[in-house]
Order: sequence, then structure tokens, then C-alpha cells
Amino acid sequence: MTTEHIMTSRVVTLRPDDTVADAVELMRQHHIRNLPVVDDEGAFVGLFGVRRLARLLLPQAGRDLSRHSIADLAFLPEDTGRMAKRWKKTAARPVSEFLEKEKKLQFCTPDTTFPRMLDLFDHSKDSSLPVIVVEGKTRKLAGIVSVWDVLEGLVMRLLNEHETTAEPKTASRPDHLSNGSNNE
Repeated sequence: MTTEHIMTSRVVTLRPDDTVADAVELMRQHHIRNLPVVDDEGAFVGLFGVRRLARLLLPQAGRDLSRHSIADLAFLPEDTGRMAKRWKKTAARPVSEFLEKEKKLQFCTPDTTFPRMLDLFDHSKDSSLPVIVVEGKTRKLAGIVSVWDVLEGLVMRLLNEHETTAEPKTASRPDHLSNGSNNE
């Protein structure tokens, strides 16, 4: 099984000049966590998602500390007024300013094998991987594969293999499960 068999090829995308507010609305509408950003030619530019959004809403001190892998930021005050101010500052800005860039992202191709895909997810900070096809010097977005796609692909494959190797089902019950009547 390869990425091509389980990826989503009809992907909701952003353009580099779409705003952070546009991105959040699309994520909300479509119940998705990550949006690939593509240019006018369909070339992959980067990824904008809930991880990046969360970083934008953190105070500067939280962003600085999280770079050093300090996991517990519970000491930061919960000041929704300040968070609203940060939101207002960033909501109208283009997503191109805040992308997870290609250099830091894990991505795959349509022919990436299932074990390699699992390895990429294991090393990725995101819950989805852009699926890229190289055309000359351009990396075109072919789709996206999420952890859920992988789980569904794995489960479906295992179920299909189980059904083909399992004995045929019969309508009768074993004696120890039968109650002696035909009313079930």
C-alpha cells in the first residue's frame, strides 16, 4: 500500500496572501487541522495549521520558552483580553508570514510506502503530511494524508485480509449458543 491509495486528493488549500482569519474559518468549516498553502501555479509553499495558530495566540514569553522545549506553560496567565489583542493583530495578516516551511516539514510522495509513511508521521510534529510531486524544480501538491487516513487505510487493509482468510460464515449457531428457538 502506498500514499496514493489512502491520501485525500481533493484538498482544501490556501493561497499565500489569504489571511490567518481566512485560514481559521476554513479549518472550522471543514473540520481540518492543517491547510496546505499553494501558489497560483499549484506549487507547494508551506503548511498552516492549528499548531501555528496556537503559537500565534501565545504571549511572546510562551513562544520563546517553547523553542527550548519547555512543556509546561501553565504559569502563563490566562488573559483573554490580551489574547484577543494578539488575535486582532494577526487575523488580518497573510498566512505566508506564519507557515511551517518546506524545510522543516515532513512530506511524502504518492508512491511512499506504508512503512515509510508511518516513519514520517513518527518524526513529524503535524497530524498530516503534504503529498508532493516534483515537476522540474517545482514541488506540486498532489494531496494530503492524515493520521486518520493512515489508520483507516491500515484498518481497512487488515479487515479485508482477515475477511479473505477467515472461514465462510454460516447462518447456524453452534449448539452451545442456540436457545432452541428460531426467534432471534
